[in-house]
Amino acid sequence: MAETPATEYAEELAEILELRDVPPAAVARIVRDVQSRIAESGEDPTAAFGTPGKYADNFAPKSRMARFWALVVAAVVLASGGTLVLISGVFGLQSPAYELWGLPPWGRIAIGAAGIASFMALVLAEGVRFRRRASGWDV
Repeated sequence: MAETPATEYAEELAEILELRDVPPAAVARIVRDVQSRIAESGEDPTAAFGTPGKYADNFAPKSRMARFWALVVAAVVLASGGTLVLISGVFGLQSPAYELWGLPPWGRIAIGAAGIASFMALVLAEGVRFRRRASGWDV
């Protein structure tokens, strides 16, 4: 059975809002408002509200997606860079031939461990932020 344009619009709008990190209660309210207006007026949802992405911009700008990608890049840099520097320090302890930026092996180990610890702190902070947002707390 084919879905109606109103149902497809509501599902796509809900998906976009969820991807933009809008709390579930707000997503349900926004979608319910859209569905009730469409049911009352009988209008085409795209004609009434614009595309689901454009309508979602009113509630959750795309900047949240930019924040997500910035988080991904930071996590990759911290994890891989920290691991590289840490391993370089360990190899530097075994042989002085393994050098990196002229730093002593223990310095590289400390810097690498700090990078990995920063990565873990970033992941934990985002996990807490996600849980708060999902539970309805405003962050």
